[in-house]
Amino acid sequence: MSEVKGKHVLVTGAASGIGAGICRLLVGAGWSIAGLDRQADALDKQMHRLRDEGHTAVTVRADVTSWDEVEEATATAVQELGGGLDAAVNVAGIGGFTGDVVATSLEAWTAIVGVDLTGVFLVSRATIPFIRRAGGGAIVNVSSQYGLVGGAGFPAYAAAKAGVIGLTRAMAVDHAPDGIRVNCVCPGPIETPMLSADSAETDLARRERERVRNRLLLGRIGQPEDVAALVAFLLSDQAKNMTGSVIATDGGWTAG
Repeated sequence: MSEVKGKHVLVTGAASGIGAGICRLLVGAGWSIAGLDRQADALDKQMHRLRDEGHTAVTVRADVTSWDEVEEATATAVQELGGGLDAAVNVAGIGGFTGDVVATSLEAWTAIVGVDLTGVFLVSRATIPFIRRAGGGAIVNVSSQYGLVGGAGFPAYAAAKAGVIGLTRAMAVDHAPDGIRVNCVCPGPIETPMLSADSAETDLARRERERVRNRLLLGRIGQPEDVAALVAFLLSDQAKNMTGSVIATDGGWTAG
């Protein structure tokens, strides 16, 4: 992927999990990255480690639900990367069992949809003018297997992640004339802090965890590197004929 040398990418959710894994792989492939997250200390630690290894890794803090913060962070990232932006990867997300729609509080619904869907919209809104100015590029949005299928006790998360798929396709149509490709990846269960945090002990939660274990055709929980490899491909010129695509990387979970 030599064509990525010297190109600049903004990655959200970069402090841990899938976002951190994507950052590690992209800098190794030659990208200069700006890692964005609201967890300042964890983000600083991740980016500092990459800089110590000789990579270009800029830290920008923002809450993706705040337009003012996202706009300022994007401008700062572009400036600190030396000008220009060639790509963006929208990873930032929250989840958790909230119960069915009756049990899900308005506060939980608003929080999850705000980060997982509105955050993708806001970051895309901020980054597309810079990518357009660079003559085109690529955006990858991270959805979930729950954007493709339903799950017990996940109404807000499933709705938000399905929305990411719809937003991806709309952006692909709108921005093809700008030379901007927009694709979506749908990870299944991935070994991340968010997966570990899903420890609710309701009947719905227990039922869904059991269902997830039984549907992993490859018999393993995925790793952040599995998602990162797909994202790196979609950002590269090797995927130059792909836009509006929605790809599962879920160990066969949605096939069963």
